[in-house]
Amino acid sequence: MFENWASSLNNLTYVTWDPHPNVDFTKNSIRTWVASYDNPNYYKWAISLKENPEYVIGDISLVSVDEENSSCEVGYILGMDYWGRGLMTEALKAVLSYCLDEIGFEEVDACYASLNPASGRVMEKAGMTFWKTIPNAVERKGYIADKIYYQIKK
Repeated sequence: MFENWASSLNNLTYVTWDPHPNVDFTKNSIRTWVASYDNPNYYKWAISLKENPEYVIGDISLVSVDEENSSCEVGYILGMDYWGRGLMTEALKAVLSYCLDEIGFEEVDACYASLNPASGRVMEKAGMTFWKTIPNAVERKGYIADKIYYQIKK
């Protein structure tokens, strides 16, 4: 995890958090995630290749859950060495199916910074459709961009 994406400035351009400074920081993050599984609304999955399931190349999670409206928002990250291979689309499809069919959400949303259109293509390929754009809503790491939302409904 540390070497695949958590420490890479280039890989983290469009996320809200800073690179992990060292492996111990990453290990502490993982411990926090594991402890969070006690929360029934906490959903985070590691992404790995089928041929090497112990080697984590990304993660996908529900970044927010709105029980009142039966909706959630999904976020994801994948190590740059694995971009362009359909892996995130495969993971997102599985999570969307789980959210809608197993958990029972009526709607799943996701968003991306307009400077990262590849993330929008992942959403489209996974079956999500454009919902809305919030102009200049992303301001971090030296850039300002629109926040573009996609969604899928039951």
